[in-house]
Amino acid sequence: MKIAISSTGETLASKVDPRFGRAPYFVIVEERPEDCLKIDALKNTAADAAMGAGTDAAQQVVRERIEAVISGAVGPNAFEIFEKLGVEVFLARGDMSVKEAYEQFKQGALQRMRIKRL
Repeated sequence: MKIAISSTGETLASKVDPRFGRAPYFVIVEERPEDCLKIDALKNTAADAAMGAGTDAAQQVVRERIEAVISGAVGPNAFEIFEKLGVEVFLARGDMSVKEAYEQFKQGALQRMRIKRL
């Protein structure tokens, strides 16, 4: 499974960025069958966009074949992209490290994001 976590930096020690579309990085955690993790940092090329940062960031993450996203918040347009493609979105506090957010995800302790439909 591949998980993207919005991050202020490039490592597991970095803080979760509470803004998905404006996060400077996404730390990608890939769980491998041999019980090891592959960690990569992906620079968010949409972070400084004048408009549409969330949508552009979501498309960037989806190209990485991500199956779950962890962030402090994800806007409705980005969430719609994830929802259509079956990518689950989980909410984490911005005071957590990326590692803490990943560990809470593995324990099932993070809230899954849902959009209320009218």
